[in-house]
Amino acid sequence: MKSTYINGQCYYQGNNGVLLPAVTTVLKATQSPESLIALSHWRNKVGEAEANRIAANSRRRGNALHKLVKEYLQGYSPKPNNSLIQPYWDSVQPVLKQITNVQLIEEVAPNYVEVYAGKVDLLAYYQGVLHTIEWTTAEQPKLNIDRLYDKPLQLAAYTGALNRYCSVRLFKSKINHGLIVVALPDREAQIFSFNRTMLVNQWHNWLNRLQLFYKFFCNSTAA
Repeated sequence: MKSTYINGQCYYQGNNGVLLPAVTTVLKATQSPESLIALSHWRNKVGEAEANRIAANSRRRGNALHKLVKEYLQGYSPKPNNSLIQPYWDSVQPVLKQITNVQLIEEVAPNYVEVYAGKVDLLAYYQGVLHTIEWTTAEQPKLNIDRLYDKPLQLAAYTGALNRYCSVRLFKSKINHGLIVVALPDREAQIFSFNRTMLVNQWHNWLNRLQLFYKFFCNSTAA
């Protein structure tokens, strides 16, 4: 599915040319005032140059880890190309050993009911149960689920899209479990598990954000 950018917002082109806003676009546009204020305070505290450096390193680290995980799950034997990513790659090894029956890796899942799309990191069996799985990195462990910020909404949005579009065709049943894996340096990855009740709760929060996006932030050319 092709992606396109309209006024800086990412959309996926679906059936009959319909434009589906990306999950990440929706979440970025609809951040709460509190989140924006906290981000502004952090940037002011560390300085623009340092903030940009940290953000760039985080993106590179995340992209490198995603590439390694994808190659590993496709049956290759990837190795980190620098010492900076090695600790994060080591961190997710215990999780990777418990993943079987991979269904999808980094594929776009469209949702024509609620009208959005998102690129799913992974759909596979973890400990024998089908999960939507998202990978992320951090320098320090997350103290609680709130410290994942919008990641749980992203997970729920992807799971909802997969259930709308793929469940009958590919999986024969609804996906009721999700996993956010936080790779950490010099320790095992932190795992946040989401059961059906938790995903449903995040799903409703996601729908509120999606509604807000269409009401206030969606470009008229893509509506």
